Amino acid sequence: MADNTPQSNENREGDIPDPSLEAEMLEMKLRAEFGMLHSYQPEDLPPELHQMFLQQVYDFEKNAASGEAGTFAETLSTPVFDPWPEAEISWEKGEKLVEEVSQWYRSNHVEVSFAYDYPASQRYAFLTSELPQLPNYYGKVPGMLTGVIYEEYYPNHAAVIEENATKFLQAFFDRNAEAFKEVIWRDQIAPGKGPYDGLLLIDYLEKWFASLSGFEKKDFSILEISYDWEEGEESGEQENPPIGLGYAEGMVGYIVHSLLQAEPIRMAGPFKFYFEWREDHWGIIYPSFPGLIVPPEV
Repeated sequence: MADNTPQSNENREGDIPDPSLEAEMLEMKLRAEFGMLHSYQPEDLPPELHQMFLQQVYDFEKNAASGEAGTFAETLSTPVFDPWPEAEISWEKGEKLVEEVSQWYRSNHVEVSFAYDYPASQRYAFLTSELPQLPNYYGKVPGMLTGVIYEEYYPNHAAVIEENATKFLQAFFDRNAEAFKEVIWRDQIAPGKGPYDGLLLIDYLEKWFASLSGFEKKDFSILEISYDWEEGEESGEQENPPIGLGYAEGMVGYIVHSLLQAEPIRMAGPFKFYFEWREDHWGIIYPSFPGLIVPPEV
């Protein structure tokens, strides 16, 4: 007797989704619904992973646009974690508690990272109390790992300013003029002399570095970091960006040997780098530094 019962979609031949076609359709939806400009087509990525990646991007954009994303607690069924011990515990015990919770997130395909060093109690509080209440825009896509970066929720402006100040100092002693582009703004300001093109400073440093044979006995210490931060406000349909100004100051000393003179040049004294927040980034707008002529004399 013939079986005329319609087959389910799962069992029909030809109804198995083509991952390449699914990925193409997802890209079309991303362009139409969210104005995506670039195509996500990583090289050597299997079609199945490409489709899963685009699905995660689409889910993120959809959840972010709707504002109705479930929290991490809802999407992961986060358990009630034990509170941080009231009694003082050892460093090893604190790190173990953090690792245990981090491992639970990993088992649920969520990797939580911290760009800078924080006390174990602070990291534990984020993992157990704060993160579960935050929206999970990515949802939960089988086979995909969701990355969570602590600083995306709690920016560490002081650490970034210190990091960029250190990069400036290292670039100076490495005689790497090109590296300054990572930490200074193109629009520089010299007190009493007004604005000037930051490329002039880089060109000046490049020529000066070429006249040196090297540094010796170089040392520096960053003693203070400070910044003022004001969140942007909405004005009608326009959202104003946040405003941030800050500085890093300390002491520096070095001996430099010039190819143009026999005697070494000895420099020592305070330095101060003035920072401005632009385009989601802290950059130096004015470096006050022993031996550095700002603006450069050209």
